[in-house]
Amino acid sequence: MSDPVGAEREAIEHDRDLAWELYDFQPEHPRIPELAMSVLARAPQFTGMIILLSMHRQACGDVDEARRLLRELLGRRDRQFLGALRRLRDLEGSEGDFAEAMRLGELVLREDPEADWFDHMDHAAAVAMAADPQRGWALIDDAVELAGRTAPEAYAGALGLRALHFLSTGTPPGRFLVAAQQAIEADPSETTLSTALAFAYLYDYRPQEALELLARVLREDPMDEVAQGGMVVARAFLDPIERGVGTMDDLRRAGMGEVAWRILRDKLFEAGLADALAALDPLLPEELAASLRPPLDLDAASASGGDDKVLAWHDGQLPGTGGRWGDGSPFRLMSGAEIGEMDEAIERDPEAWPQWDAERDYYTQLFTDDAGAYLIEGSGGRLVRRSAGRDDEEVAASLTDWLWDRVVAYGGDDPRPGRSATGSTPPESPGGPSVQRP
Repeated sequence: MSDPVGAEREAIEHDRDLAWELYDFQPEHPRIPELAMSVLARAPQFTGMIILLSMHRQACGDVDEARRLLRELLGRRDRQFLGALRRLRDLEGSEGDFAEAMRLGELVLREDPEADWFDHMDHAAAVAMAADPQRGWALIDDAVELAGRTAPEAYAGALGLRALHFLSTGTPPGRFLVAAQQAIEADPSETTLSTALAFAYLYDYRPQEALELLARVLREDPMDEVAQGGMVVARAFLDPIERGVGTMDDLRRAGMGEVAWRILRDKLFEAGLADALAALDPLLPEELAASLRPPLDLDAASASGGDDKVLAWHDGQLPGTGGRWGDGSPFRLMSGAEIGEMDEAIERDPEAWPQWDAERDYYTQLFTDDAGAYLIEGSGGRLVRRSAGRDDEEVAASLTDWLWDRVVAYGGDDPRPGRSATGSTPPESPGGPSVQRP
């Protein structure tokens, strides 16, 4: 005899499995919601289909609907409660709401005392982004240790994920260096970490090791732009030493390691000087915008003694308008002509400018208070205040960082790692648990 109940159950499970397979193949496939709704109409208890519908809507760009579906499912508190909670946690993290991802991650850990290392890692990363980086990094280390004890087959993936979280949450390069070395020892094929580790070697003044690592990455992918840029920086370290015109101590005094690490950050997170200037344009207060001069053309900006990107953005600022930046200081942008005139004055009468020695000191003039003090880019790319009779005082880690701080002050988003809950998406994970089908 035929079993109509069994046949119907088999048909429902077939449609359920097909819906998941379509999602694996093409998350935006239009048949996914049709199949999922058909399953729910015949078997309302198959609420895992609601999770699939949410994932489909997120893949289609309808995040609000994806969130609504998950919250509605949470309200039922059925057997899919934990799965929905995990998916909502992941959704909020991918949308940059790390405070909410942290809260949901805490709920997952509370609801599931047997939560695996990945749940602990996800929560720790959100803590690092939203609340307390130091605590978050320690919790990430704990998650790796948990993986080693409870899931040895996933340990290499946990090491890689730790290094990527360290990179995306702005951990100091020395700490990242150790984590990346351990991850690559466990999985030598991880090229994203290899490139970043090379920049960490440059920060640590180990250019030969950086060069060798970058060469290996480029053998595998000759078009890797970040690795190509790293090779240029590594050669900039090694060339003066090989030619006998510089030493590693000279590079340290110039802060080349810090510059190298900042280059990586700016490239990975689109947080460079040009990005900051572009982000500022639509946010400038009206009075400040009115005080900025028109830009120099590219040739004139490049030929000036100032920063060509800044001068091609605006060729200085009207005298007496520095306070319009809103940072509580009187400094305004200098024009290319003002910088050129100052350079000529220093060259004519160096004794009148005892703090300005272009032969032994790296600097680029950027701002003036029109009263004898300047903000300059000094060694290591730092933005420092220089005035007669006083030691240089650091104002910001770099001009780029100072400009991003202004972007944030004017209401814009901050792409620098670990700086903003609406910042950039962390680099892609090297692995980890796959999506479980409820």
